[in-house]
Amino acid sequence: MADLTDREIEILNREIDKQGLTYTQLQNELLDHLCCDIETKMDEGVEFLKAFEELRSRLENRRIQEIQEETLLLINQKYRMMKKFMYILGTIAPSLLIIGAIFKLQHWPGASVFIVLGSFLLGAVYLPVFAMVSMRDTRKKEKRVNKPLYVVGVITGFIFITGVLFKIMHWPGAGVALLFSVLLTVAVFIPILVIHALKDKENQVQSFSILIFVLAFMAVNIMVFALKASKNVLHSMVISAKENMMTSQMVESANTLFLEIANQNDQLSPDRLDQANFIHEKTAALDNYLQEIMVDILLATHEDNHMAIAEDGSIDLSKTNYLDVHRSTELVIFGNEVTSGKGEALLKSLDTHRELLLAQAGPELDVIISEMLDLSSEHPEEIPWLVETFRQTPMIAAIISLSNLQFKLQFLEGEVLKELL
Repeated sequence: MADLTDREIEILNREIDKQGLTYTQLQNELLDHLCCDIETKMDEGVEFLKAFEELRSRLENRRIQEIQEETLLLINQKYRMMKKFMYILGTIAPSLLIIGAIFKLQHWPGASVFIVLGSFLLGAVYLPVFAMVSMRDTRKKEKRVNKPLYVVGVITGFIFITGVLFKIMHWPGAGVALLFSVLLTVAVFIPILVIHALKDKENQVQSFSILIFVLAFMAVNIMVFALKASKNVLHSMVISAKENMMTSQMVESANTLFLEIANQNDQLSPDRLDQANFIHEKTAALDNYLQEIMVDILLATHEDNHMAIAEDGSIDLSKTNYLDVHRSTELVIFGNEVTSGKGEALLKSLDTHRELLLAQAGPELDVIISEMLDLSSEHPEEIPWLVETFRQTPMIAAIISLSNLQFKLQFLEGEVLKELL
C-alpha cells in the first residue's frame, strides 16, 4: 500500500485550511480520511498530483465548510439536549427528595421509593451530566479543562449521596460510605480545588466561593458525625436495658415464689389471698403487654431483629440492630393512618393498675406507688407523658423506658403482697 510523504500530507493540510476549516478535531479526522482516499487511488496506479486534483474538484463549492457546519450543528444539538436534560434532572431529583422527606415525616407509604429514586437521579445521573456540560462550557471559552477536578468531584458526590441514602434507609455500609467521602474530599478533592483556584486568575472569586462551600459542607458533615449517638453510648444504653430486664425477672420470680408459699399457709385470710392472687394476675398481664410492645418495636425497627426474640417472647438485646432508629417507636406507640398505636391503651392500663395497687396499699406505700407510677410530664399542659417519653425516641431508649416500667410493676407488686400477707 502506498504511503504519503510528509510533503504530500502538508499539501493536503494546506488545502483543508484554504477551504476555511476551523474545527480542529474535524480537521484531523478529515485529513486522515483524505489521506486514505488518495493512498487508495495511488495503489490503483494514479499519481499523487492527479489524485489530488480529482479530490480537489470534489471539494469545490464550499463542501468542506458545509461538512464543518453540519458537524457543529449536530454537536450543538447534542449539547443543547444534554444541557436541557441537566436542567430537567436538576428540578426533578430534589423535588423527589423533598416529597420523599415529607412522606417519611408523615409515615406515608411510598417514602422510600421517592428517596431512593431522587438520590439515584441526583448522584448517578445529574452529577455526571453536570460535569460533562461544565467541561463543554469551559472548552467553548477556550480554557483548559481540569478533568481530575470534575472526576474526583463526581465520584465524591456520588459516594456521599449514596452514604446519606443508606443512612436514611438504615442499610448497612452507610457509615463507611460517609467516612470515605469525607476522606476523599479532604485528601484529594480539596487540594485539587485549591490548586485550580490559585491558577485560575480570571475566576478566583468564583473558585474561592466554591472552596468555602466545600469546606462548610465538610464542617457540617463532621458535626453530624459528632452529634450522632456513638456506639459507646448505645452500648451503655443496652446494658441499662438488660439490667432492667434481669432485675424485673428476678423480682417477678421472688413474687411468684412468695405467693406460692402464702397459698400453702392455712392461717392466712382467704380474702387476702384472693386479693393477692388477683394483683399478681393483673401485674403479669400488664407485664406481658409491655413485653409485647417492646417486641413490636424491635420488629418494626428491622426484620433482622427477629433473631433477638426467643420463642417465649424474651428479648436478647445483644442480637438487636439499628438501636438509634426512632420511627419504629413512634409507629408502635402512636400508630399511623393504617395502624393504630398502643400508647393510649398502655396509658389506660397503667392508670388502672396504679388505682388497683393504691386500693390495696397502706398510706406509706401509697406515696411510693404514686411516685413510681407517676405518668405526668414536666410540662403537662404542653407535652403529655406519652409524647415526652416516646416521641422522637430511639428504639433502645424506648426499651429502657418500658423495661423500667416492668421493674416498677414487679417491685410494687412485691411490696403490696407483703402488706396483704
